Amino acid sequence: MRLLIIGFTVWLWLGSCTPGWPQPRQSDEMLTLKQAIEVALKNHPSIIEFREKAQAAKAQIGIARANYFPQLKYTSGYDYGTLYGGRTTDFDTTFLSSPSGAGSFYLPSRGGGPGDYFSHRFTLNQLLYDFGKTSGQVAESQANYQASNQDYANTRQQVVLKAKTAYFGYLAAKRAAEVSQKNVVLNQELVRQAQGFYKVGIRAKIDVAKAEANLYDAESALIQAKNTFKLSKVELMNALGLETWPYSDLKDILDVQPIPISLKEAKKLAFQRRPELLKNLSQQESSKAAVQIARSGYFPTLSAAGTHSWRGSDYPLREGWTIGVGVTFPLFEGLSTVNDVRRARSTLQSVEAKEQVIRQDITKEVEQSYLDLIAAAEKIRATAKALEAARENLRLARGRYQAGVGSIIEVTDAQVQFYDSELKHIRSLYDHKVAMAQLEKATGTPY
Repeated sequence: MRLLIIGFTVWLWLGSCTPGWPQPRQSDEMLTLKQAIEVALKNHPSIIEFREKAQAAKAQIGIARANYFPQLKYTSGYDYGTLYGGRTTDFDTTFLSSPSGAGSFYLPSRGGGPGDYFSHRFTLNQLLYDFGKTSGQVAESQANYQASNQDYANTRQQVVLKAKTAYFGYLAAKRAAEVSQKNVVLNQELVRQAQGFYKVGIRAKIDVAKAEANLYDAESALIQAKNTFKLSKVELMNALGLETWPYSDLKDILDVQPIPISLKEAKKLAFQRRPELLKNLSQQESSKAAVQIARSGYFPTLSAAGTHSWRGSDYPLREGWTIGVGVTFPLFEGLSTVNDVRRARSTLQSVEAKEQVIRQDITKEVEQSYLDLIAAAEKIRATAKALEAARENLRLARGRYQAGVGSIIEVTDAQVQFYDSELKHIRSLYDHKVAMAQLEKATGTPY
């Protein structure tokens, strides 16, 4: 029995530690915007994807530089058979070529039919000069690495923008749900008032029916607002790369902030920091290096090679060595070099032309974000005034109805107007925060 209890306890403990066992980690911590950005940059899968792509591009630089260094190879071979049609003279030889291309040798045979032949060889090759081909490959790889880094930076900015938008969307949805709940409470109070007035004969039955109809509309709106709030939480978790929600709530920062820079300064910063433009400049450098690589096909390649070998039909094998210098001339390659140069030049011109397109797009994005931010700030002031007026109108309408001089339609219309005004004001606050985040993205704020 004791062993059974111990075994059951161990099983429970192991089960609670397995990944498949749900472990809620809800805490009382309030998530701030800064923390949300840090979580998104740490957990989002696209960040990992482009970071590893940049590392792969960096490794390509080392591959291109490898041609600067000596290349050492070892080759071992075994052959069996007759030589030169079966001649058996002691002077029979067999031709063995070096797999490295550094040279070849003739192997004397003992003659007299089929036999075993062995070879072992170390080959050392060193590129001496290739008229800029290797240096061009290194420059191209370095430029491609810089372009990959800009893709990584752009991905980080996109992830941050998505995280900010989802963060503000969560706060706006939460406020909207609270306003909807308050609207339901107001309509419940109106229903009770209308029923009380009807019971004492002050108001007609139609007042009760009108108040109840508005209450049902408010309850329906509340259901929709709560669902929107739940969806905003799902959207935020997706933006942060989270599978579970470990926070109690978010710190509400739907406040109004002044525009930090002028439009001229925003454009200047954008041209200095936007990853898309910096990537294009790196691609131009890569394309220039590609032209250099293509042109090198017109010129010869100078290289040196040395071998140390052991060969023969019986052990111990005979030892030998060679050393030399070779030049390879590209006499005719089917016009491939000519077309390769044309292709590289056309690619360069295409990338240079795209720079102007990118600059125009950046200018448009910055101006649009800046104007949206100004409009959002003005809209906040307008909706705040409208909300203040709607609140006063509701107060007066409820007072008139309670005093018996106002109609139920006045009150219900005032409540709907007040509810809509609150939602519009919340939306304007959300639009302002999103416009600010989009302007930061448009100016290339690094993260």
